[in-house]
Amino acid sequence: MGQAAKVLQLFKTLHRTRQQVFKNDTRALEAARIKINEEFKSNKSETSHKKIEENWSLGKNSL
Repeated sequence: MGQAAKVLQLFKTLHRTRQQVFKNDTRALEAARIKINEEFKSNKSETSHKKIEENWSLGKNSL
């Protein structure tokens, strides 16, 4: 699996997990959605393979 596909898969998994964890809490759902999107946007132009892997591991461990 390519690096971009791996990152996209993590993004989708984090959003699915957010929906399950905060199922009945609209405020937390929105806050988590914003946080996930902000983190991915802030690292969108990252080119360092090492830094991308570190961020991916951090996101994966959040699940």
